[in-house]
Amino acid sequence: MTMLADQGQKTELPPIWPGDRYEVVCERDDPHGGTRDRYHFAQYAVHSARGLETAGLARRVRVVRLADGVVIYDRVNGIDLPVDEW
Repeated sequence: MTMLADQGQKTELPPIWPGDRYEVVCERDDPHGGTRDRYHFAQYAVHSARGLETAGLARRVRVVRLADGVVIYDRVNGIDLPVDEW
């Protein structure tokens, strides 16, 4: 952790990266189990999900908006929200 010295007091620096807002939930066959990766930008999360499916690396992939739990992409259930709703 990096600290700033300000008149004898230490204050924590703000994070340099923005907070994560989207989660890619990947279900794989055993023995690999599932994974969860987080992204700040929706387009990267959806691109990752589609790439995992195209490569055949996952049985099911979902992209969830963390703020409200809305699934913005899930091909198995036919969910693929338009970009303006991400």
